[in-house]
Amino acid sequence: MFLTPWSATLRMGGCIPLLRRAGVQADGSNMGRPKEFDPDVALSAAMERFWEGGFEATSLSDITASTGVQKASLYATYGDKRQLFLTALSRYQDEGLVRLTATLGAHATARAAFEAVFAGVITECASKDRSRGCLCVNTAVELGPRDPDVAEMLQAHARRVVALFADRLEQGRKQGEIAEHLDVQATARFLLVIIFGISVGGKTGLGARKLDEVVRVALSAILV
Repeated sequence: MFLTPWSATLRMGGCIPLLRRAGVQADGSNMGRPKEFDPDVALSAAMERFWEGGFEATSLSDITASTGVQKASLYATYGDKRQLFLTALSRYQDEGLVRLTATLGAHATARAAFEAVFAGVITECASKDRSRGCLCVNTAVELGPRDPDVAEMLQAHARRVVALFADRLEQGRKQGEIAEHLDVQATARFLLVIIFGISVGGKTGLGARKLDEVVRVALSAILV
């Protein structure tokens, strides 16, 4: 936790730090209260900062600079840095699922739907000014093996993405677009792994054109 323990507070000089946190000077006068802020806007800014730098490399000072929110207000709203990160990761996942659902449902054919999905992934993860990959993939590499809570969040998100892909693939198969012999669930996982690869490829500088070539090969393997 980033909050000062009670024992440390006593060592720092009795109740004075507590008074200051409460907005009261040692002489009894009021200090200015922390400015009000929009938690939704602040969370989006924190998400962007974590996406850019990862969890470990992003300091609390980085977050306050990105959000414009004082530390005390961040503590009160989100708890510690880890909890803020988990909340930001959840925001990233929720927003991604909303976009994915909309994209898959906006096209009449499976080909057009998945081409649009992958075009969006390439733009987000591998364009010249946004070659930072996918926050979920970055987090899986950084924290997944040693943080069970993060691992569960990532696995749950992957299951939801696979379910959406499988539903659209099943629709495509009924329309004669997907090869009959393909297992829909396995194919959905295959497409998710392609997204993982695009994220890593974008961070290593493959570029949008080469990644688009990969997508065309992948889709040619499942579309008739």
